[in-house]
Amino acid sequence: MADTIDQSKRHWVSAAIESLDPEKDYELMWRLMSCYRSSDFMNNFTYALTFPNFIVTPHGSEVVWRKDGGKVINVSTTRVEDTENYNMTWWYYGPSDPRCRQAVERINKLHASFHNRYPGNFSHMDDYSYVAAFSAILMHRLRLRIGLSGFSEKEKIAAHHFWRDMLPLFVVEGQGYAHGFPDDFDGCVKYAEDFENMPREHNETARLIGLAIYNQFAFRYFPPGLRWLGVLFCTSLSLPTTLRVMGIPRPNPIVAGFIVFFVRTLMWLSEITLPDPKEAIIRNLETMDAAGKKQRKQEIRTLDRDYAPYVKQKLGLHGCPFSAKME
Repeated sequence: MADTIDQSKRHWVSAAIESLDPEKDYELMWRLMSCYRSSDFMNNFTYALTFPNFIVTPHGSEVVWRKDGGKVINVSTTRVEDTENYNMTWWYYGPSDPRCRQAVERINKLHASFHNRYPGNFSHMDDYSYVAAFSAILMHRLRLRIGLSGFSEKEKIAAHHFWRDMLPLFVVEGQGYAHGFPDDFDGCVKYAEDFENMPREHNETARLIGLAIYNQFAFRYFPPGLRWLGVLFCTSLSLPTTLRVMGIPRPNPIVAGFIVFFVRTLMWLSEITLPDPKEAIIRNLETMDAAGKKQRKQEIRTLDRDYAPYVKQKLGLHGCPFSAKME
């Protein structure tokens, strides 16, 4: 944490953000914007609202689903944990830090390991540009969607500059490093909306992935008998364009309105009543003792073990003709 940041106040994060210069301090600003008001619940919820948007294309969903549902079926919570560990490393350390660059390079190597099995699937430059633009505007759009204030002008500049610097760290198959990031925050919004509104046919593989991700969140955080409500939390706040491609019906407007109201109230109350944490969640995880890390890993493995048969039954994958065809 920079020496200039005063953490003595109860709500110090917003004050710190507004005290910084987004042209110079955008990495620190993004760290403050993304890493301090988070939790396992919010990270998992954000993942459920984010990742399905990236696999609406046939080439995107094919790599994730593979032949048997891949990690979203067989080790679903482990996949959430791995994804969020990468994300939090990027968000906290920023694109100029070697730890962030090393984490991105591991993703590049992971993608490269699939090139022979799925040639051309990682060669679409617009996929990378969309993920970066979407990431820059995610929380701004979500907050507006539920009726809260969006990013300030300073936050918009910081978000844009952070992801402008992140995009060129990723390698696009056969094309070198990624490029094509919009010129400003409003350009990110337009780029994302244009990408999301492109005409696309129904993608059955994307539907299965989306349902697996929504149900994972519900399975982890909602008790039996109320897991349907957990799924509705996801579908009520998911992009209509993504739901349309996946062929997942939008919730009843009254139910969706109630969920939006509940999420807005929960976030608003937490922001005005709870003190800002002094440390980011990633630092808490990094400094956790060996026993704590072992227990966390065991809890995630138990969730994976219990969820796999649950979601297979939920999606009708046991003896399902479509599943057999995929295999």
